[in-house]
Amino acid sequence: SFDSFVHPNRDVIEAYLRELGTKLKIGGRGFIHHSNFGEYANSLRERLPEALAKPLIKAKILDWAHHRNPGMSADLFRVLCERNGLHCISQELVNWRGRRLIDCLSFFVRSDSTGQEATKMIRNP
Repeated sequence: SFDSFVHPNRDVIEAYLRELGTKLKIGGRGFIHHSNFGEYANSLRERLPEALAKPLIKAKILDWAHHRNPGMSADLFRVLCERNGLHCISQELVNWRGRRLIDCLSFFVRSDSTGQEATKMIRNP
């Protein structure tokens, strides 16, 4: 998926991962482009009143949120994969027309397909 899983709530993403954990063949790989906005959800910028934030966004001092799900992050996605029999082999954190790395490209396999190496993390501004 690309640009469709950045918006849904955690329960929707977890339901998809649950199904993928049962349907993905050994050796098969999955790719999901999802939100990493949860990494910033408690930042000072997100706590600003909209009346103050909006002019700063228009002046390009602050970034737009692009309707990303604030309840999802790369870390949480990895946990949800583990709970559903999947293993993230790599995650690339990317920006979306801004400076913050609010999106994540996750590649995963069934847990029984790999030697459970640590997830390769890439930060790509």
